[in-house]
Amino acid sequence: MDSEKATKLLKTKVDTLERENNQLKKSLFELSSRYNAIAYKLQPFKLGDVLDQKIDDISPLVEMPQQEQVQDPFVPQRERDKQFYQKHELKGHLGAVYCVLFSPCGRFISSGSFDKTVRVWEYGGLKEMHCLRKHNLNVSDLSWSSDSQDLVSGSYDQTCNTWDVEGGKLMESFQSDGFVQCVTFSSDKSVFYCGTSRNGIGIYDRRTDGGLTLTIKNNAMVNSIVDCPENQTILTGDALGCIKTWDIRTAKLLNNFSVENSKSISHLEMCSTDIRNDSAIRIAVNSYDNVIRVYDSIYNAQTSASNYKLTHALKGYKNKNWPIRSSFYYNPESAQFGRPSLTDELYKQEKELEITSMLATGSADPYVYNSGELFQRLEGHTDRVYDVHFHPKEATLASCSADFSIKLWTFGRKRKS
Repeated sequence: MDSEKATKLLKTKVDTLERENNQLKKSLFELSSRYNAIAYKLQPFKLGDVLDQKIDDISPLVEMPQQEQVQDPFVPQRERDKQFYQKHELKGHLGAVYCVLFSPCGRFISSGSFDKTVRVWEYGGLKEMHCLRKHNLNVSDLSWSSDSQDLVSGSYDQTCNTWDVEGGKLMESFQSDGFVQCVTFSSDKSVFYCGTSRNGIGIYDRRTDGGLTLTIKNNAMVNSIVDCPENQTILTGDALGCIKTWDIRTAKLLNNFSVENSKSISHLEMCSTDIRNDSAIRIAVNSYDNVIRVYDSIYNAQTSASNYKLTHALKGYKNKNWPIRSSFYYNPESAQFGRPSLTDELYKQEKELEITSMLATGSADPYVYNSGELFQRLEGHTDRVYDVHFHPKEATLASCSADFSIKLWTFGRKRKS
């Protein structure tokens, strides 16, 4: 009897793993073979075809809430005479590149790929520093520690690996329950989080034996995690289209916000909207309905809840089959965006501090979009663009693609025709 029960349990587990394996094979085959199969057929992407509008009419690209018009556009009018140009290209990956990330210090770029490797590049010298080979399947996500010394990678081989960037060596490897969809370091690099295909949120403390200290069970696949250290919380975006706030000390769900009309969320991107208030944030939500929704949110510590106010609903990009990610650029003191540095005295005199920001996103077509009022569509990749990331201190954008490449774009004056 015990033997029959064990056989039945084993068969159930095998069937579950087989289903997940088939889903993975289907997704990865489509992603890896599409480039060679259709590269020669690729045609320029026309916004009018997607929006069913004339191309010279771009107003439908930004759908504003009817109740109230947004007062702070992403890109000031004085910057419209500037644009992004492709400056460099990084090659070395032997498969689609799924994730790209500047280090917090701005000196390095990390990338993860279908070729199972994590690569670290020197931004100043534009050369590959390390090719890290320990994963057995594609690398799905990366995160830097705040001091830019450590890197954590998540993979569909159901592991999270931490790396010593300077030495290019594996430090630890941790098992996860399911394919790793996303990883992120906490502000304390001894702790990181991961989200999995089996609806789990893992909290790993590298100082303990085994690493995994807490598992939070969600009711859907977890595709994105954002650390909010000032509130000791994390935000998650999941396959049911919900943004959830979790207390990382108690694993308690504090807030559940359902994104309107949204399908599965593929990515959450966050930036501050007020450098004097850490709880005032702006969140860009990429979802599989081909809309990026941007919310302004303020966390209320007394009620442990966040209020979300929709400010933008951006259309024009495509999100299909694999998570597409976005990135904010903001710098209130950036001379590149026409704002002089502020002294403490001037800062105190200002009632409201304007923050100049831009939002860029990848797309399932071979383009990178600078959103808001569709400031610019960046052309150069020959297949879908999975991820983009802005340099922390410069108006430089990195993008990665199924065409195996990473491109760097720099911001400057428009060229004269």
